[in-house]
Amino acid sequence: MKTPLLRLASVGLLALGLLAGCTTTVHMQSLAPAAVAMPRSMERIATASRVLPESRRDKFFDLLEGVFTGEGLLVDRVGTETCALSVGEALMRNSPRFQVTPANLQLLGKTREFFLPPLAPGYVRQVCAETQVDGLVVLEAFDSDMLVTQRQEERIIKEKDKPDRKVPVTVAVLEMRLVTGFRTYGPEGTVVDQAKQEDRLHWTAEGPTYQDALRQLPPPADCIRELAARIGDQYARRIAPSYVNLAREVYTSSRKDAYMEQAKQMVAATDWAAAAAVWQKAALSPDAKVAGRANYNLAVFEELNNRLPEAIAYARKAAYTHQLRAATSYLRELQQRQQAELVVSEQLPGSSAN
Repeated sequence: MKTPLLRLASVGLLALGLLAGCTTTVHMQSLAPAAVAMPRSMERIATASRVLPESRRDKFFDLLEGVFTGEGLLVDRVGTETCALSVGEALMRNSPRFQVTPANLQLLGKTREFFLPPLAPGYVRQVCAETQVDGLVVLEAFDSDMLVTQRQEERIIKEKDKPDRKVPVTVAVLEMRLVTGFRTYGPEGTVVDQAKQEDRLHWTAEGPTYQDALRQLPPPADCIRELAARIGDQYARRIAPSYVNLAREVYTSSRKDAYMEQAKQMVAATDWAAAAAVWQKAALSPDAKVAGRANYNLAVFEELNNRLPEAIAYARKAAYTHQLRAATSYLRELQQRQQAELVVSEQLPGSSAN
């Protein structure tokens, strides 16, 4: 299997960039290495959750916590379901590493402990055999806290033919904090990764009174879903090479060179091969600035086609021969990407870089 290590996302013209620097932004996605390498024999996985009250006493305390923190009943349950599901969704959407079974198995556990003891290897192997997978990604701990604060501010109201006036408002800020624990079990039924994660998000609303401001805030269940999905995505990126967004600038205008002006239209039409052919001519310009920008653009073109050695060669020429300052930092980014791709290739069984 040959896995694409880079994919083109979109091309956007930045109005401010065109006015100030005569550049166009190219968006692409590149596979970034996982923080933790998984066993190569582990190709099929299922997601699961152990965060389930084991006794009526635990269920009672979960309900009490929801009442006294203002989170609302069963908000944590919504968060755990979202968190476990989002890991599998992120792996399917952003990574070619695993074949994901969208099972979201529910395994018996408790919410009062952090972490629970690991699952018995024999039990993990049994679940894997029944689900026809090689490993499990299990949410084993989950805790949320919600805090709402308020402050007083003033807003200036401008009206035609009237003097400006200040109006007092109440600003309400909702902070949601999540602490989660994931374990990944490998083909032998043993733990191959364990991570405790913490993240938080803020939502702000305002109104003439505190109650008005509160009504403008999103429901706690929506907040916990958003944050839980983000944490799930973070763990997916921990255990699998995942696509990340990259942005590159290409020079699209130069009053000193007709070739650069000609290539500008081709970039607007995303005809990269035609633009590169014209940049090759501009790269021969006796003007160091024009030649440097053309070589820089050729480096971006080669990167778009996942030919990093060629991209590095053009970036070096732009930086060292033509003294283009921007090319120096770009060269460093390309070299870092080249090193990252070597790691990615090791983490993707059966794949190879172009």
